[in-house]
Amino acid sequence: MKTLFVLQRQPLREQEWLLDIFSAEQGRLSVVAGRSQPQPDLHQRYQGDWARAEDWPQLRGLRSLQRYTLPGQHIYCGLYLAELLVRLLPRHDPQPELFLTYARTLEGLQHPGLPDPWLRLFEYQLLQALGYGFSWQQDRDGRPVNAAEFYRFIAREGFVRADASVVPAQKQPLFSGEYLLELGQGRAQRPQCWAAAKQVLRCALEDLLERPLISRELFQPGR
Repeated sequence: MKTLFVLQRQPLREQEWLLDIFSAEQGRLSVVAGRSQPQPDLHQRYQGDWARAEDWPQLRGLRSLQRYTLPGQHIYCGLYLAELLVRLLPRHDPQPELFLTYARTLEGLQHPGLPDPWLRLFEYQLLQALGYGFSWQQDRDGRPVNAAEFYRFIAREGFVRADASVVPAQKQPLFSGEYLLELGQGRAQRPQCWAAAKQVLRCALEDLLERPLISRELFQPGR
């Protein structure tokens, strides 16, 4: 039996679901589940197995191990995480560390309070797993970040000092080296640090996405 999360569910034929799942052992893949089983849902950790079939593998023996109850707008955060994985994680690429990070993030989002630290840590680990990681404490050339300097962020490359000779093609915000170091050293407490992390990680992720995330619309004011 394998451990898995359901990331996306859509009807398939009359009596089946087509599921996008994230398993600890085999990464992301699509499987078919019969509707006679308990309805698979997001934000639950399951145990199950699958076998080859004519089109997609057939899921069987699905059993819920843990349900993550996300309060209020944290449900939107859960949908955001699932969409990120569906859109960016290659199929059949085992990512056991990222699987654990996903479980820990859902666990953290069960508690009230600002979700930002959980979301930013997950985004950072996702980029690392995809091979687009960067350091908060070093610039793109491997030089230590200086707390007294300001930096720009270039997706797929990293940070460059604001007065470096290579200037990004588009105007980008500046980030305090002090905030970057606090993030890298795991001691970020100030809202400004997390605001900087949000800008940097959004830049890095949007560079990889072919189109905007639907789940981000849920965070718009007035919804």
